[in-house]
Amino acid sequence: MGRPLVIVVMVALLMATGVALASPAEEVRIPVSLAPMPDSQSVVVEKGDHLWKISARHLEEEAPDHRIAPYWRVVVEVNTPALRSGDPDLIYPGETIALPEITGLP
Repeated sequence: MGRPLVIVVMVALLMATGVALASPAEEVRIPVSLAPMPDSQSVVVEKGDHLWKISARHLEEEAPDHRIAPYWRVVVEVNTPALRSGDPDLIYPGETIALPEITGLP
């Protein structure tokens, strides 16, 4: 397990959203693994990239959609929690995208 990522939570925001109640001095610690995923590669997002394009490029230049779609779904699932925006449709240049091993695709 990697180092814990310490997140200081603003109580006013928590109380306003009704997500949780916490005292003003309370810290929330969330364990986050900082180790790279086994058997995976990664790519740094460039301007104009999106996860479909990155997935297609990783498979092969002229891969048909029916081959890209299942891999793209895996790429989305693996990367969404780590994206700055939290939205797989909104990625930023400089973000690192994990490219899982290609297995069992049509």
